[in-house]
Amino acid sequence: MPFDTTRYLSWYVPRVRGDGSPTNLHASGVPPLEPEDLDVPDGNPWLAALAFEAALARRLSCPPEEVLFTPGATGGTLLALLTLSQPGEEILVESPIYEPMLRQAERLSSVRRLRRDPGRGWRFDVGEARSLLADRTSLVMLTEPHNPSGVLSPREDVLALAEHAAEVGAILLVNEVYHGWARTPSYRGAAPNIVVASSLSKLLGGYWARLGWLTGDPSVIARLRRAHMNFGMASAPSAAVGRAVLQRADELTERARAAAREGADVVDGWVRRPPGLSWSRPDFSGFGCVALPPGTDDMALAEKLHQEHDVLVVPGSLWESPGSIRVSWLQCEPHELREGLARIAELLLQQAP
Repeated sequence: MPFDTTRYLSWYVPRVRGDGSPTNLHASGVPPLEPEDLDVPDGNPWLAALAFEAALARRLSCPPEEVLFTPGATGGTLLALLTLSQPGEEILVESPIYEPMLRQAERLSSVRRLRRDPGRGWRFDVGEARSLLADRTSLVMLTEPHNPSGVLSPREDVLALAEHAAEVGAILLVNEVYHGWARTPSYRGAAPNIVVASSLSKLLGGYWARLGWLTGDPSVIARLRRAHMNFGMASAPSAAVGRAVLQRADELTERARAAAREGADVVDGWVRRPPGLSWSRPDFSGFGCVALPPGTDDMALAEKLHQEHDVLVVPGSLWESPGSIRVSWLQCEPHELREGLARIAELLLQQAP
């Protein structure tokens, strides 16, 4: 598929930017921070990126040489792909996955897919993963927690995958932009061939500053740092904002975790009521993938919800998960969440045979 094609964002962005304010059951992160909410430090702009990396390293409890500031996690993923995979090699990519990550991989290398099974709580099969790895495999790409389900894989599965990837000389690139809600350990440093991509956007609201990073073995990060020169210099204003966001990280993290727990309880109760719905309750994140009654057209349902019921959800067909919707609850009040879910249930009852 051409690199300028992104079905999910092409559907989603115009509806977010359209007229009105639909009930927000689509946004997977916390509300954005406003510039006036931050006390941005002064300092030598030439050293701003290094100062942000040092602050990040303290936050992550790792040495600064294991951290690289990138333009968002998406920019970090692209940098890792460009640096750690070469033409003619293969990339193993989970399915389903956030579409821009797949498009980046497809543009650069041959891609194989590793299926996550919704019937098994969105687990991937370690044996299948091993069979898909080959001598030409340079990278394996996962999201933890998984997007769109919000579910964490068993840690032993991910570590086994890293071990099998190492056997063929591959890097396991783990996207952890939603991991901050969890109280489980990051995969950072769990194996020499694991590189973690993350950001301060989804959990802390620093979207507009593009505050991403990569962490990994110092030798790999040194290689990525050299490659980052081909991106140009890191943004000094963004780095300064990043330090200000980190100053509030504890407060913002606890607020996000509380909202995630409360919303998940509401959605879990809702899923049990209308006939034909099911999900694997997400472990910590503020979104989940809800399977619809058999035969439901998720694209038509999402469109009708938006146009006639003023509710915006993400249809699963745009996430390689037809017959489902991704529901998020971090950017709406509890009463708005309940009202939006009630409208979905009402429409499903109207469409029931």
